[in-house]
Amino acid sequence: MKLDKFLIAVSISVGILAGLFNLAYVLYANSSATFNLTGLVVAGFLGWATFYAAGSGKSGLVKGIPANMTGILWAVVIIFLWDKVFSFNELGAFVAVAIGAGMMCFQANIKWLGFIPGAFIGCSTFFALGATITADVLWPSIIGLLMGLILGYISEQLAFVIKAKVLKA
Repeated sequence: MKLDKFLIAVSISVGILAGLFNLAYVLYANSSATFNLTGLVVAGFLGWATFYAAGSGKSGLVKGIPANMTGILWAVVIIFLWDKVFSFNELGAFVAVAIGAGMMCFQANIKWLGFIPGAFIGCSTFFALGATITADVLWPSIIGLLMGLILGYISEQLAFVIKAKVLKA
């Protein structure tokens, strides 16, 4: 089996940065900070996944950021409709999710919103972090996804350096 040197470099860079990201979060969470970022690491990893799924590089950011953010928007719409229009009943669950999921696909008609998986990842992040239209869910979702996308870009750039300087290829 021949190993791909760039994948080895990505493995090293992602491993280091993911460990540092989690450590920074743990230190923040254990501090006396009052701004709630519960779920930040989960959201960060989902943003990171978005970056690589979107093809990485600058295009990974250009595709990933608006897709993730609109995914959060559609998640808010889903919860708002289900709660305020349908009082959390079964029909409301169907209608609200049908509208939100359909719109995450329909928005791909706009070129810069064309990365459908990124919208679903953004929506899923909001649901994974609690699915309530509150600052305690919205901010960690938004900040975490953006941090993950940026960490994805940094990890890729670091991998180029590791491959060239450490792995000499």
